[in-house]
Amino acid sequence: MHQASKRLLSGAETERVLAPPVPRGVTAPMDGSAVYDRTVPELVLHARPVETVFDLLGHSENDMTAALGWGLARNPALLRGFVEQLVPGVSLAEPVVIELQEHDQADGGFTDVEIKAAELHVIVEAKRGWNVPSDRQLRRYEARFEMGAAPFQRFVVLTQNGAEQVVRHHLGSWKPAPPIEIAVVGWSDLVGLARAASRQGPAAERHLSAELATYLRGVADMRDTDSNQVYVVALSRKSWDGWPTDLTPVDEIEKHRIYHFPTVGSYPKIVPNYMGFRYDGRLHSIHHVDEYTIVDTPFGHVPGAPNLTWDAPNFLLRLGPPICPDHEVRTGKGIPQSMRVTVDLDLLLTSATITEAYALQKARQRS
Repeated sequence: MHQASKRLLSGAETERVLAPPVPRGVTAPMDGSAVYDRTVPELVLHARPVETVFDLLGHSENDMTAALGWGLARNPALLRGFVEQLVPGVSLAEPVVIELQEHDQADGGFTDVEIKAAELHVIVEAKRGWNVPSDRQLRRYEARFEMGAAPFQRFVVLTQNGAEQVVRHHLGSWKPAPPIEIAVVGWSDLVGLARAASRQGPAAERHLSAELATYLRGVADMRDTDSNQVYVVALSRKSWDGWPTDLTPVDEIEKHRIYHFPTVGSYPKIVPNYMGFRYDGRLHSIHHVDEYTIVDTPFGHVPGAPNLTWDAPNFLLRLGPPICPDHEVRTGKGIPQSMRVTVDLDLLLTSATITEAYALQKARQRS
């Protein structure tokens, strides 16, 4: 966290930074955003296009936290929307203090974001993925709440889009004493709040929220949607325990274009961009992952699935149309029956076997 990011600009400075004179080649719509034509040069940082001022910070957890803190401090509508989501009906009275990376002298740790007012104390733990705070961190937060006397206290975990169920599952054993309550919020929720705030208030505040919404939308989903790598898994024609016999893993793919896998264990913690499915000794199809969610049960999500609750939440993937090789791609020797591999799409479609494609993938990575 850069020390300079802790300083909040004055209102006049904010106007100069966020609402500069519109240059030639740029039109400024009423929502405060700017539409650039092709006469304006593209700004690139470390080979990545810079779409918003917040992209200059970067895409780490600390960078996202700094952007969020700036937005909350500089747009009252965004702050009101965030507080309303946590404690409906509570309106903040001045003074309100927003602290970033506040150091805890008792144990040397720090909090990501804190919102302090007479009636409300919020501590935010920001995660770009969906790892949860350690037990030591959770106990430290309890002690930090005890230092204040606000009647409403909220511990908030900001997490990867769609991972709220996973975080709630892992936080299930932590029961803080009242008035502390736990809230799990997805970064996508903040995107919605920022969009709403971009339609309220002065032009500089609207422009800031529009930029923040664009930035958070780009960094909140950890998937690399430009990746051509395929996560290849083996499927069975035998149904899962407790499932109908006519709803096997193969049926789930072929009939419904749905696939699910656990959020725990050796499966990926970030949903792949492409999934490949092998069964009957060969690769049958490759699918783009069009969307995904995290659920506790297949019931209501997979047609015909039983009404049961999994021990841990599962990723539920909605798949695009099948991409099928124009020749038979056998599994080949060297790939155990249940082994899962990640291979580039072009190698899978041009190799004679998955084993060959996997070997070429490893050679490509070494070169």
